[in-house]
This record gives sequence, structure tokens and C-alpha cells, in this order.
Amino acid sequence: MSDDPSTGGEDSGSTRRRFLRVAGAAGLAGALGIASWSGRVLYLTGENERASIETDDPDRSRVSGPSAADVPAERLLAELDRYSAERSDVGLQACAVLEDGTRWRGVAGNADHDDVPLSLAHQLYVGSVTKLYTATLVLDLVQRGDLSLSETLDEWVDLEYAGDVTVEMLLNHTSGVPNYTSDAWFVARYFGLPRRTWEPGDLLEVIRGSSLRFAPGARHEYSNSNYVLLGVVLEAVTGEPYRALVRRLVREEAGFDRTYYLDYPGDARIANGYDESIFDLGRRNLTAFRESLETGAYAAGGILSTAPDVAGFVRALFTGEILTEATLSRMRTFVDAEDEDVPTQRGYGLGVRNLVIDGRSLVGHTGTIPGYSAIAMHHDDPEYTIAVLSNLSTIDQTGVFGRLQNAVLNEFY
Repeated sequence: MSDDPSTGGEDSGSTRRRFLRVAGAAGLAGALGIASWSGRVLYLTGENERASIETDDPDRSRVSGPSAADVPAERLLAELDRYSAERSDVGLQACAVLEDGTRWRGVAGNADHDDVPLSLAHQLYVGSVTKLYTATLVLDLVQRGDLSLSETLDEWVDLEYAGDVTVEMLLNHTSGVPNYTSDAWFVARYFGLPRRTWEPGDLLEVIRGSSLRFAPGARHEYSNSNYVLLGVVLEAVTGEPYRALVRRLVREEAGFDRTYYLDYPGDARIANGYDESIFDLGRRNLTAFRESLETGAYAAGGILSTAPDVAGFVRALFTGEILTEATLSRMRTFVDAEDEDVPTQRGYGLGVRNLVIDGRSLVGHTGTIPGYSAIAMHHDDPEYTIAVLSNLSTIDQTGVFGRLQNAVLNEFY
């Protein structure tokens, strides 16, 4: 097993289907008398701006890749519209950042499938793209000297195998720690108690209930548990909650002010989330389950953001604005990591996927949390970063990304 979509699964692959059918088989909604699947929360859309381009009109001769003059704005929006229409008006919010800093932003489809259009004002959950943020927080501590990649887990967590598992193994999924989102009792409560707030200690107890799947360091196997444990380590080392660490890194230091873990304002415009796999009953609104879903995802998949914020953060990270060159190089040291759910993957670094999409080698992450999915990838030369967020958990992330990537590159070359 390579990935689990409850907090961070990827494309609509076999692991996702297994997880969602476990939830469906439990028959939780009717059995426990919980809130209706179609429960709605009203979010104002404001002005439904469909697309925009931001640029400082830089000197084109100073960059070697796509820039302001090369933005195929109409084609990018047409690609979003086309995919949204193919998936019954699924909501898509996208951003492409080019080498000169030009940003194209666009939306298609609906935030609420009762025909409330998705806008650039909406926020969406990013699933396992969260792991990129968690890894950055860990590596920031490493380069400050407050943490070492070779340190073992036993200093912070009471697990029988903690003395054999290092921080680095957690980051690149070579720890052997079993995936807590594969635990049937956790899944039952994750969906069965929609208003439950999961604490990190609750998730740790789920992890504690299973033995290692293989000897630490023996191979790669994607597990959301690794990033729950990293969240616990971060909180122990810093003495601060994960939400505060995200806020300082992303909002206060990097300047992306619409990215949150739990501490979003009460009037945040959060697009409703949908899934088509649970119970095999067609597209269902998961909005009523939001509290359980986001806190149960924690440092493995609980971040809420926007496509422009995500694209901006990923670009800043991989162009050396956040971590040092040496730390970034370590982050991009990949282990072999074939993944049945992400067939385009070639390797996995320290919180980073290496994907090859239409012949282009990219770094970043993909993600799914029930109701939402995302992809955010960066290409080095020519330089561009593209992020796509969706309010449906079963979109073809790499397929949508490929369409936008081809639009950008076909205009340039």
C-alpha cells in the first residue's frame, strides 16, 4: 500500500477506493443518525472574478522561460472550463507562476453544486500538499540546529519501535510505521463522528495500536502516520501548536495570508467539498464532516488555502527563498518510490514528490482529503509553478496539471 486518501491520497487510484469503500461499508450516516450528506454551509462568493493576470512588466530579456508576454490566458481558462464540464461542473481553482513572477489565476465550476460559482475568494483544503509545509517546518528546525535528521523518535514519542525510527525516515516514508488511516475503527469514527475534534494524541493512539510493516529504512511506503508523528515532534521541539507554526512560516514570514491550519476566520469562504466514491451513491456533499476531516488530517493533510497561495509558497520554496541551498538539496534527495496511486511518481524526497508529467520532471506534492484534491508542482528550467485545487476528491490531478502545463509551454516554444 502506498497512500491513503483520508488525509493525503492522490489520483483516483486503488488505495483511495479501498479507503472510501471501508467508510461506505460501515453505513455510518444512517446508523448513527448524523448530519445529512447534503447539509450545506452558506459561503458568500463576493464578486465572482473568473481570472486575472498580475505582472510587474519585467524585462523579458532577463528570463529564459515563459513570462508575461507568453501567458496563454484564454487557453488556460478554457482548459479549466473543459475539465470542469467533463466532471459535471466540478470546482477548480488554479494558479500558474512564471519565471518572471507573472501570476495567472483562474477558476471554473461551482463552490456549491446547487450552482454557486467557485471564485478566487474561496478557500479549499489541500490534502497531502500539507506534507510539503510540514517538511519545510521540520527542515527549518534542522538548519537552525534545533533538530537533526538522524535523531530517533523515542525522545518525543512513546512507541516500542521509536528508537529505530529517525526524523529522516518519517520525512521520506521509509519508517515502516503503519498508516493510521488504514485502521477500520479510526475510519468509522472519522466519518461517524462528523463534529469530533481530533487531537494529535488521539491520532497517536491509533498509530500505537499497530506494529511496524517493515524494518525502518528498508524501503519506501507512503504513510500518513509519518506526518502525524512529525507534527507531534514539531510541537514538542518548539512548544507551540502546529497551527501557530504554520501561521508563522506561511503567513508571517512568507507572506501568504490565506493559508491556515484550523485558525481561519469565521467568515472564511470555504468551498463545499464533494466525493463520488463513498457509498457508490454519486456525488455527495461532505461539508457536515469538516471538523472531523480537518482535525483528523492534522499535519498530514489539514491545511486550508488557495491556489495562488499554494503556488506562491511552492515557488518560493523551490527557488531558495525559504530554506538554504544545502537544506533544499537534502530535501530533493529522492529514494525510489513507485506508487500505485501516483503512477507518474519517480521518487520521494523529504516531503517532496518527484513526478514526470508529459516528459517534464517536477517537484512538489499532490493531495486529497475527502471532498477536496490538489496538486502543486514546480519545474526548474524553464521555471514555472502550477497549483490546482478542487472541491472534489476524485479528480485526475496530474491530468489537469498536464493540460495547464502544456498550455504554458506550447505558447512559449
